[in-house]
Amino acid sequence: MRNTKRSTAPQGIAVGSAMRYGAELLAAHSECWRRTLDLSGDGKHNVGPNPRDIRTSLQGSDITINGLVIGADNPSQGDTRHVEVGELSAYYRAWVILGPDAFVEVALGFEAYEEAMTRKLIRELDGLVLSWTPTAPRSVDIADLIGPVSLDPAQ
Repeated sequence: MRNTKRSTAPQGIAVGSAMRYGAELLAAHSECWRRTLDLSGDGKHNVGPNPRDIRTSLQGSDITINGLVIGADNPSQGDTRHVEVGELSAYYRAWVILGPDAFVEVALGFEAYEEAMTRKLIRELDGLVLSWTPTAPRSVDIADLIGPVSLDPAQ
């Protein structure tokens, strides 16, 4: 990674394109059991499809989209990050995030990005159960309809 050169990209903020591309990648990997896109940005879209349209097309899918907005200053205008972050957060809430428990995290400037990303990841992983190992075989009686069902993974 240290030897990787940063490539130049066209100027613009393509939130809708990122949403569509991320959804296509997730669709190509059906083995993903948790389908979450994380989008970070310091502005509203100005290139490519409108995020509102992409979000509408993804309604009803099993994709969750969370956002991390970054308040970036224009040094010639002074510290306006609080206003910018509030406006951009509202934009992401209205047109970008999607799914149950979707949320927007905030970084007040690029210097706060790492801390905000950590908070976002902890929030996404909070309560996530990766595996379960029973201590003893158990059975469940499903209203006497089908009798006891063993939950012992060895059987």
